[in-house]
Order: sequence, then C-alpha cells, then structure tokens
Amino acid sequence: MTLFAFFYTIKSGLFEGSSLFMRFSGKKLFLIGFIVLLLVGIPVTVYLVQQQQETRTRAEAATSLSFQPDSSGGDPIVAEVGEDIPLDIMIDPGTNLVSFVRLEIQYDPDKVTAADGSFQPNTAVFPTVLSGPVYSAGKVLVSMSVGTDPTKAVQTKIRAGTLTLKSLATTGETTPTIITYSVNTVVTSVGSNDQASENVLAGTIPATIMIVGELTASPTEPVPSTEPTDAPEPTDTPEPTITGSTTPTPTGTASSGLAPVCTALTADTLAGTAPLTVNFTANGTDEDGTITKATFNFGDGQVSDVTTGGGIGTNAVNVPLEHTYTTAGTFQATALLTDDTEGISDTANCTQTVTVNGGSTVATATPTIEPPGSTEVMIGVGAAAVLMLIGGLVFFLF
Repeated sequence: MTLFAFFYTIKSGLFEGSSLFMRFSGKKLFLIGFIVLLLVGIPVTVYLVQQQQETRTRAEAATSLSFQPDSSGGDPIVAEVGEDIPLDIMIDPGTNLVSFVRLEIQYDPDKVTAADGSFQPNTAVFPTVLSGPVYSAGKVLVSMSVGTDPTKAVQTKIRAGTLTLKSLATTGETTPTIITYSVNTVVTSVGSNDQASENVLAGTIPATIMIVGELTASPTEPVPSTEPTDAPEPTDTPEPTITGSTTPTPTGTASSGLAPVCTALTADTLAGTAPLTVNFTANGTDEDGTITKATFNFGDGQVSDVTTGGGIGTNAVNVPLEHTYTTAGTFQATALLTDDTEGISDTANCTQTVTVNGGSTVATATPTIEPPGSTEVMIGVGAAAVLMLIGGLVFFLF
C-alpha cells in the first residue's frame, strides 16, 4: 500500500502540475505569439505603405527631344560654309503632359555659331519664356512654360522652337559635327502620375551636320561656260578642263586613304534601372592608315571623343569607355572611328540599344492626392497599437 500510495501521489502531483502548466503556458504562449506578430506586422505594414508612397511619387519619364530635319551619321544634314542651318526643336511627351522645358543645346563653336536672336520659341505652345535665350560659346540656354493653365500642357509631338545656326568651317566630307541636348536639359509634367519637380526626360536624339561648302565653290565658277561663244575653241578648252583640276582634290582625299571600319560596339549590359552604368567598347581597323579618334554618341545627348588608349594611333583599336545613364528611356548608342586622313567609319556595325527604366511604376486609384499615404502610415501604426492593447487585456483577463 505504501508503494501504491507513493505512485498515486506522484501521479496526482504530475496531473495537477501539468494542468497548472497548461493554464500558465497557454496564456504566456498566446501573449508571446501575439507580441511576435506585432513586432513583425508593424514594420511590414510601415514598409508596404512607404513602398506605396514611393511608387506614387515617382514620375514616369516618357518625354524625348529631337531635332528636325532628322539626321544621323549615315545621313547627315549637309550645309555650306556661311550657310544658315535651321533646326526645329521637337518635343514628344509620350505619356507625360509637358508644362515646362529648360533647354541647354550644345555645339562645336569652331564649326557653327548661334547669334543673338537665333532661337525663336513657338509661342503658340510655350507662350511664357521664363529665362533666356542666353547665347555663349558652344551653348544656348532657354527656359519656357505653357503658363498657369494645365490644360495647355503638351500632349502630342510638337515643335517647341527653332534654332538657326550658321556654319563657320568645313567639317570635311567624312567628319560631322554634332548638336546635342546637354544633361542639364529638364522637362517637367503635370500628369496625374508625375511630380512637378521631377525631370521626365527619357532620351534625346542629336543632330548631325556635315559642312562641305568649300567643295561646291569651284564648280560654281562657270568661266568655261562663257567661252563657248567661239565654236571650235570651247571643245578644246574642256579637254584640259579646270574642272579636271578640281576633281583631283576630292580624288586626292579619296586616294589619301580608305575610311576606317568600325567592326563592333559591345556593351557589358543593355538594360537596367537608372542610374545605369554601361561599359562600351568600340572595335575597328584601318587598312591603309592609323585610327586617331573614337567618337561615342550615347543617345542621351552626351558625345565623347577618345584620342588616347585602346590602340588609338594604330591600325586596329579596342577602345573602352564607361557611361552612366541617369534618366529612363531607350537610347541608341553609336561609335565612329576617324583615321589620319579624316576618314570616318560607318555606324552600321557599331550601334547598340540601351533600355533604362526608372523602377516599377504602380498606377493608383488616387494619384491626385498630394500628401501620398501619410495618413495610411498612421492608420497602420494605430491599428497595431489597438491590437497590442487588446492583447494586454486578454493577458490580464485569463
């Protein structure tokens, strides 16, 4: 009996202890689980609301700037020395509603110039000129606005103004001069998903100009055409022809060397989120000379010349250059090679398309609310505090 009583006592104690433990641990485990849920839920709630705020406030960069007439390295605008070159500034807003532009147009002051009054805004589109135009060596700066009425915002591709440049010196037949929009160019939008202070410029397309006026000067001299008054002699004069002496000058440039060949333009990445850094490499050869320069046009208004390294000065080059795209858009990067006889390569094999995005853009049902989501943060935190209070009451009641 004593042994039986001993085991019975132990069993009863274990049962009562287990019951007490179950009551105690159940309440504590409930509270601990509730606190853990709050500790995880509060930061997750705040994070998700902040992400929603960020995607609401991020502007969608969809606007592009270009020049008309269209031009490229293979099809440049051709002008003579001393000739005026009108360029229309074209704005394509994409999905934006453009209300303001700050244009900074850059050019080579040794090849072209912009005199006072050479920029004329399209006042039907931008009636308010906020500053400029300011003309300096190699640069024109002007800021324009549609005014205070947001319904006048630019919604379709349109001409913002016209810049008339005057050519100063020949570029030769194979080396164009480039007119670009600088990185200081800014476009803002009044679209429901856009913020007034954010630049929505996605990309730019430069103008390519070839100045060859000196080559057309000699054919314009019609001296031999006035001599045909003598019937037999004009037939003799064309044979020693002075024009024959003018043709050797172009053939001299042609015979001075073949143009270099750009065989490939490679990039370590072709897509990503701004700011996107891309490492380009231009490869090419020159059969009868040396390559003296590699020109990179990144498609976003930036053009860079490389004159050292990468084999420059030899007949085969492998020229690297790094560039960072700071705005979203699709950009066509090209490379040109120049040799010691001013020959220039074609861009057919040296073109890459780079796609840059600005991160995910989430459309919301309430894009017009100026203070995005600040109340939502308070609601989330407040709800968490209420749940914590309920948990405390449960703890004391059980």
